[in-house]
Amino acid sequence: MSRSMVRLAAVIVTMTCAGRAGAQTPSTSGPVARLLEDCVRASGGPALEAVQTETRKGTLTRGADGPAPFEVVARPGKWRYSQVFAWGDQQSFGFDGTRGWVVDTRSIEPMEARQLVDLQVLWDPRMPRNLGELFTTMEVTGTEKTEAGGITKVRATSRDGVAVELGFERPSGLLVRAGDMRLEDYRAVDGVMRPFRVRLGENMVMTLSEIRHGETVDDADFERPSCVLQVGEPPLYRPEKHIQVTTAAMDACVGEYETPDGQTLRVYRKDTHLMYRSPRTSFELLANSETVFVRGYSNLEFHFVKDPAGAVTSMVLVMPDRRIDAKKVR
Repeated sequence: MSRSMVRLAAVIVTMTCAGRAGAQTPSTSGPVARLLEDCVRASGGPALEAVQTETRKGTLTRGADGPAPFEVVARPGKWRYSQVFAWGDQQSFGFDGTRGWVVDTRSIEPMEARQLVDLQVLWDPRMPRNLGELFTTMEVTGTEKTEAGGITKVRATSRDGVAVELGFERPSGLLVRAGDMRLEDYRAVDGVMRPFRVRLGENMVMTLSEIRHGETVDDADFERPSCVLQVGEPPLYRPEKHIQVTTAAMDACVGEYETPDGQTLRVYRKDTHLMYRSPRTSFELLANSETVFVRGYSNLEFHFVKDPAGAVTSMVLVMPDRRIDAKKVR
C-alpha cells in the first residue's frame, strides 16, 4: 500500500495548536461572529464545555473496499486517531496540544500542516467552539441552496496559511463542510451534536458507530510514540489461496461484457494471466476456481456464469455493498 493511500489520502486539512503563545485570534465581528455563535448553539452550547474526554469508534470505507475499523480518544485540545487498514497495516495520527505526529508500521513523522486542520475540526471534542481560534481570518463568501435550506460559505485561513472553505447549514447552524469533508447524520450525544458520517473526498466514508463521554483517557495516549506500530491481523480480507487454472479455463472467460448502464468490461488473456479492463482501470484476475476470480487483496470478486452447455454467458462482479451483472456480448 502506498504512503499516500495509507495517509487517508490528502482529503484532510489542518493547523497547529490553537492556544500556543503569541497566537493571533481572528476578527469575528459581524456575519462571521453570528455564524460561529449559531454553530456553537446548534452543536450543544454549554454541553460542549462539559466534555472532558471523548472516545469514538467507527469504520472507514474506501472505494470498493469494505469497512476498516478506527478509534479516536480525545481531551480538549488533544486527540489521537488510530486506524487499522485492510491488510493489517496500522496508523495513528495524534496531537499532543503542541505538535502533530503520524506513526505507522514504517516510520514516525511530523504531521503535515494540511493534515492537522481537518483532524482538528473532526476530533477536537470542543469543536466548533474553537473554530474562531483555529483560523486567523474568516470571511463569508456566499450562499448555496440545498434541500435542507441552504449553506453559508466561509473562506477561512489558518495562521500557517492553510486555506479551507467552511460551510454552515441554514437554518440549523451546524458545520457541514470543511474543505473536502462533508459532515452528515448529526445526532445528539449527551447534549452535544456530532456527525456520525463524514465523507472524505470522492471515495471515502467514515461511519461512526459509538461516541462516549467521560471515559478514562490517559494523557500518554497523545504523546509522540517512540517506536513504529506492528502489523496487525487484516480486518477485512480473508487469507488468499489462489490456484493455477488451465489456459482453456481462462479462455472460456475471455470476452466483452456489458453492464446494465452500458459500460463495456473486457476480460482477456495475456500469456498465462487473465486480465480485466474497464473504462477506469485494469488489473490481473487471480483464480479461486475455474469460474471465480478475484482482484488481489481486495473485496472484488468475478463470478463467470456458464449455461448448461458449459459456455460462459455472463459475469457477476461481487462487492461488499452491491453486485453488478454483466452480459457477455462478444
